[in-house]
Parts: sequence; structure tokens; C-alpha cells
Amino acid sequence: MALHKNKLNTPFHLPECEKHFHDFDETWIITKGKGIGFWIDHEGNREEFELDAGDVWMIPAGYEHGSVDCNSQDFEIATFIGTRPPGSHEPKHYYVEEEEYIPTLQLVKIPTERYRKSPTLPNTMKAVVFAEQGRMTLEDHPLPELQPGQILCKTLLSGVTNGTERNALTGGNYGGRYPAQPGYQNVAEIVARKDTVSYQVGDIIFSGGHHKHVGYFAANVSDPEAAHNLILKLPEDLDRRWACLFGMASVAMHDVRRSGVGLGDKTLVIGAGSIGLFTAQIARAAGADVTICDLDSDRLDIARQVGITKTTWIEGDETWSHLKEAGPYNVVFEDSGAPILDKVIGPSWNEGLITHRGKIIVVAGRFDVSYNFNAGQSHEASLLHVSHFDRSDLIELCRLVTEGIVQCEPLIRDEVHIPEAKTIYNRLRDEPETLLGTILDWSGHP
Repeated sequence: MALHKNKLNTPFHLPECEKHFHDFDETWIITKGKGIGFWIDHEGNREEFELDAGDVWMIPAGYEHGSVDCNSQDFEIATFIGTRPPGSHEPKHYYVEEEEYIPTLQLVKIPTERYRKSPTLPNTMKAVVFAEQGRMTLEDHPLPELQPGQILCKTLLSGVTNGTERNALTGGNYGGRYPAQPGYQNVAEIVARKDTVSYQVGDIIFSGGHHKHVGYFAANVSDPEAAHNLILKLPEDLDRRWACLFGMASVAMHDVRRSGVGLGDKTLVIGAGSIGLFTAQIARAAGADVTICDLDSDRLDIARQVGITKTTWIEGDETWSHLKEAGPYNVVFEDSGAPILDKVIGPSWNEGLITHRGKIIVVAGRFDVSYNFNAGQSHEASLLHVSHFDRSDLIELCRLVTEGIVQCEPLIRDEVHIPEAKTIYNRLRDEPETLLGTILDWSGHP
């Protein structure tokens, strides 16, 4: 109750008061005489108080309290109660001996934008654009207009998706249409929202949607738990740099879950790029017996650093023979994009690397896939295509990173401010093997 009318004009005589408690605070105003009050706190400690006319005694919720029988004959008090929390008792005396609980009130801080000043937004923002095949430019674009159910996000960091972006830049099966804007790994701060309460201004989020390498982007969050909502509020203690790789890592999570790989399954990951390194870690977390192979020995060093002990450096045809001897494999993840399915399935009947009814997960982008049909038939092989991840993949990936099961830091190789992005894309075009985890820093560059 916010207003207590006429309380001081309606005191009552109190010769004594039995021990009791309430689910809310109670206040005694001593209007006349002298008395002794006591309380027993939540820990069971008893304390007595001398009460004189003019005193105000506030008893916290859940404190047992009363007044001993040595009050003066003229002892009078007026009382009023504090805010009653939902579910609390009606105002009267209650006894711990009977109720068998002790209530306590807790502070809940509810974020508010009531007095938050709207940020001053620029008229334009920077955007990474593939102007034509093989050429990246940094352009000025207008900010997106916020629509109902959307949040406006200011990009803090973004991660380059090496395979997908090189494919688009160089005219692969994802490219061929220019100008084009790449990117689906943004770490951002929410700076405005419209008709949505799922996210707060000031939240730091990861976006795995195709929102591109831009200074600002708008995202629809009208259905926050939908599978297609790839906006995730990041834990406060998570290194934001790691989240720049969450797109590729979530692709790997999706691929592993799609494969159904489990405890003891012999698993081969072909290609130790970012997605391959994440695939190996997640498959290992699922209980698989993982081997990873690559042409680049430095990348295999990183694989060992993140806990993948079985690594194979591909030097020639004899390497595939060694892999076959170490197999066969229940599951093979083809993350390299190279035309090597004949090595995996085999050139003819009952050859190759896989078990009977083994699975091949084809990840990297390519125009065509070809393999010997008879070899595939002999294995009764399953060839699974995979695509983008969903919200559940992203949530599970974030959990594994937060728990230290999946590592991101060893994969981070380059961190540049956005004006230097052209050097990264030139390397991506001409020397892709020199890049791994790459972070674009947007600080100071809207």
C-alpha cells in the first residue's frame, strides 16, 4: 500500500505481543509509553529493542518478532505493512513452527530504457563489397531503416568466412553476380529497437544471419525462439573475438549433428581449415574417434593444439593408402572442397575409406560432385549435403565454447581494422592458405 490514511490517529494498546512473522515488512510507530520489542533474524539470532514514544521500528519480512510482557500500561502503537509480494499471506500472525518456512525478499533489477538517450547515428556506414570478380572495395552505404520487430545493431567486430567468401569473390558456385556483399559473422551492440522486448539496447550479440560486413545492420527478432533467429546475446565473460568465428563453428556444429556421429565412431575430417578444425573438435566432443588430414602441416599443428591427436599430412597418393589402412571410417567430413570423393568412396567396388553404409558429409562449396557409382553402391554409402546452421546449433556451440570444450583462440591468425580489409581480401584471392581465423575490427569506423 502506497498511502496509509490516518494511521497515527488510530493507535492501539499493546500490553504484549506473541512471536510471529509476516511475508512482508512491517513497521511499528510508538505513539505512547515504553515497551520492549524483539526479533529473530533469518539466521536465528535474537535481538531486543527499547521502544519509546516517537520511535519507528521496521521489521524485515520473515523476521519473527513480538513484544515481551514488560510494556508500560499506556504502551500504544500504530502499524503499517510494506509492499506485499505476489503470493504472500494475508495480513495476520503466522508462526514458523506451523508454516515451516522463512520468507525473504530479494532485489530484482529490471533494465530500463526510460531515460536512455537515443544514440546519434551517422547518415552512412562502411560496407565490404565485391564490386566485380576478384576485387573487393569499401563503400559508403546508407544505414538501414528500422522496421517493427527489428533491432538496429552496430557492428563491433566481424569474422571473415574464408571458404564462402573466397568462393563468391573468385566466381565460384556462390559467386558470379556482382556487386555482392559477403559475411555472416557479426559481433555487435544493439543501439535501437522497434516494437520488440526480446533484446535490450546495449546488449552485445552475435549474428549468424547474412547481415554482411557492414557498420550497421537491422535484424528481425519478432519470433526470438524461432530456428531461423540467429541473433544470440553473448555471455558477458566470453571473449568477443572468439564469437567472430561462431558462424563457421556453428556450421561445423550443424554438420556434426546432421551426421549423427557418436561415441566410438571412426571419423575422418578432410581439410583443416576453420570449419574442419571446428568439426574435428565437435565430433570429438560427441565421442567420435577423430582423425584430421590436410596439405598444410601448420594447420595440423593447430589441430593438435586443440586436442585432435590423430593428424595426417597429405603428401601424395601414398597418404591415402595410409588413411585407408587406419580406417575404415564410419563418417567422413569432406571440408576441403577438393575433387577427392573417388579417394573417399573408392575408384571401384569395395575400395575407398568408408565402412559399409558409411556416411560422407559434403560441406565446402563446389559446382559439381562426381564419384564412381559402383563404389558407392558397394558401400551402400550415404552422401549428405549440409547447409547453414539454425538457432539450436548456435546455442550449443556457444555452450561448448563457454565451457572450454571447443577452442577458438588458436584459430585466430589475423586481426585488422576495417580500412585494412583490402589486404585481407587480396590474400584471400591470391594466397588463401595464409589465412585462417580473420577478424575485422570496426571500432572507430561506422
